[in-house]
Amino acid sequence: MKIGFIGAGRWALTLGIKLAEKGLKVALYEPDEQKLNQLLNNRRHPDLPEKCLIPESIQLSSDQSEVLNGADIAVFATPSSALADACRNAIADINRFCKIVVSVTKGIDPETKNRLSVVLSKDIKNIPVVVLAGPGIPYEVAIGDPTSLVAVSNDETSAQTVRDIFTFGNLRVYSHTDVVGVEIAAAFKNVIAIAAGIADGIGLGLNTKSALLTRGLAEITRLGLALNANPLTFAGLAGMGDLIVTAFSPHSRNHQLGLAIGKGKEPATALKELTGVAEGYHTARTGFELSRKMWIEMPITEEIYKILYQNEKPENSLIRLLKRPTKKEFY
Repeated sequence: MKIGFIGAGRWALTLGIKLAEKGLKVALYEPDEQKLNQLLNNRRHPDLPEKCLIPESIQLSSDQSEVLNGADIAVFATPSSALADACRNAIADINRFCKIVVSVTKGIDPETKNRLSVVLSKDIKNIPVVVLAGPGIPYEVAIGDPTSLVAVSNDETSAQTVRDIFTFGNLRVYSHTDVVGVEIAAAFKNVIAIAAGIADGIGLGLNTKSALLTRGLAEITRLGLALNANPLTFAGLAGMGDLIVTAFSPHSRNHQLGLAIGKGKEPATALKELTGVAEGYHTARTGFELSRKMWIEMPITEEIYKILYQNEKPENSLIRLLKRPTKKEFY
């Protein structure tokens, strides 16, 4: 079996290396020639452990057709903003070879405001799309820490196939059918993780952080329910699980972004200093727009939007959150 990755970032490489260790044929597409040459010369990604070397058996190429040639599964591992174009560019090869398409990107399409599986399914008509999500920090998977993810699809058989293929060594994958819930949870936990990073940067304690995570999960669940998701999904790996790790891990770019802002850096400066994409930056705008459009209360998301896009000071956002009218807990 061959797995072709569209994108060769730290998550794609981590999964690719593990799949190669399992004996599968792996190829990764990297269109940036400079990044590709660095990977070929160094045989490692700068954000992964030094001992995590790319084996010679893994094919790295800037030729997308070569990567997808003969691939049974295509895995999209691009930033959310690049996914639609990447899909259109790859569709001919996918239709020719692939039996399943997998997305490991967590976010919302910035143009259409659609979930990413919807973006993929617009062009991919007759091939099942599976989303792989959950609390998976690439660095920790790479060093061998036990990790659990969830494979979700409207096609349950395909979700189970991906579950079984991607279960190896320290990684255990479950299957699921609530695509809406998993994708909403996976995307919007990044926004709450930015809030948690800001709280850490300001110097606030665990009381604050636990409240942010709990109430953040509540507003994500409200959005999910409005989109007909299963509420139990948000207590699972893609919901609570991914929120916890993204809000606490020093390897989380969303937490890194929030931490820098909490320590006084302007959002634009903090973004430039990141080594990769913080998806929560873009998702905060989408969440704010959706909350207004759908009349859903998402106060933490709204405040993060104001901090990121309207130069609001975190201290002012904190005051507004504390002064909101009292209400019953839950939703």
